Amino acid sequence: MRFDELAARDVVIWGAGREGMAAHRELAGRGIGSVIAVTGTGPAPDGVVTGDAAWALLQSAGAIVKSPGIPHTSGEYIALRDAGVPITSLMDLWLTENRDRVIAVTGTKGKSTTSALVQHILTALGRTAELAGNIGIPVGAHVGDDIDCAVTEVSSYQAAELTASPRVAVITSLYPEHLPWHGGFENYVADKLRLAAFGPDTVVVPDPSDDLGRRVRAVAGDARMLSPASLGIAVTERAISWDGAGSLALADMNLVGTHNLTNAALALAAVDAYLGASDRSRALEAVATFVPLAHRLEVVPSGDGRTWIDDGLATAPQAVAAALTSVVAPRIALIAGGSERDLDFSPIVDALAGRDDVELVCTGPAGARLAREAQGRAARIHVASGFADAVAIARSLTASGDAILLSPGAPSFDEFADYEARAAAFRGFAAEHAQ
Repeated sequence: MRFDELAARDVVIWGAGREGMAAHRELAGRGIGSVIAVTGTGPAPDGVVTGDAAWALLQSAGAIVKSPGIPHTSGEYIALRDAGVPITSLMDLWLTENRDRVIAVTGTKGKSTTSALVQHILTALGRTAELAGNIGIPVGAHVGDDIDCAVTEVSSYQAAELTASPRVAVITSLYPEHLPWHGGFENYVADKLRLAAFGPDTVVVPDPSDDLGRRVRAVAGDARMLSPASLGIAVTERAISWDGAGSLALADMNLVGTHNLTNAALALAAVDAYLGASDRSRALEAVATFVPLAHRLEVVPSGDGRTWIDDGLATAPQAVAAALTSVVAPRIALIAGGSERDLDFSPIVDALAGRDDVELVCTGPAGARLAREAQGRAARIHVASGFADAVAIARSLTASGDAILLSPGAPSFDEFADYEARAAAFRGFAAEHAQ
């Protein structure tokens, strides 16, 4: 759906979060009136319609601009969809009009770092590039017409409403996540891959011949399928190289872990596809100056001799497994767990098997289950009464030179409002114990 299709309709914005409020501002700036409605029992900002009146507005709407957090499995969404009420989103409206200048990135893990790398490389090559989307900056008017590229991170929630694809789409990975929202893994995959289902020029994937590559090919139509290897980009455990452009050692980067070399390779391929055989040597050199995003294997300040690492955005078990292979220290205290989503923890358990250098410290309902499932596989398991207790246990099990790794594999909602609040608590404990 396009913005101009909303002009003659009664538009209701469903949700008053960050993206809902951004949608309201975007429509107002285009001269399109809208009303914000919030269903449920939670608090809402002044001027927002709530309760029975909100539900009545949604049922009679000429079009609904839905916020990403409202699940497709909710009874309200299903009723509105089945009644034929047109439902779109800010991401879909914006992408429909801007697809020719967009590199969009999705995936279960790696999408934020890959998106930020794409923007960084484009900037190093002298292009103007704005970062937007799920990374915390809603798309809209601030992504101006005068830029060369809008690098857009797209979550599964956002992808689920799409009816347009970007010029270049990047799919980093697919693992089970957010399954209750989507209604199962196959629905999750289908929603994610909508990013590539509406005529992109190019789709970048790690390997066109694996399961992810085959799934993308099935929906991508005539789009060009591209992988880093097809461009001569190779990744080893210690370096990334590009035929004719040179090589770059992991030790010379600010990135941590081989999985981030893979993210860098995807970013380089996306930029090359977008610009068309760019200055590959300069693009590769730019990776060395990239500064990792917050909460993604980020070393946080502490003066107690330990390395405190905030990987708080690692809410998928596969991301935790990757973190365990990335951190090097004599002893690692892994703080894992949080609220329960019934995800398969076998990637974490498999990564812990045979390692006597890792102390697994479990917290929250998800952590309690992880502790049970890791019995007999993980060498050292500790169950905490809460997050503060988990940090205290982690510190008691480590000494100067060791690492305390927050890589939860679960959301934060058992104790915290969001991942940022959990990360802030972790950083507070790190600073508190500075000597």
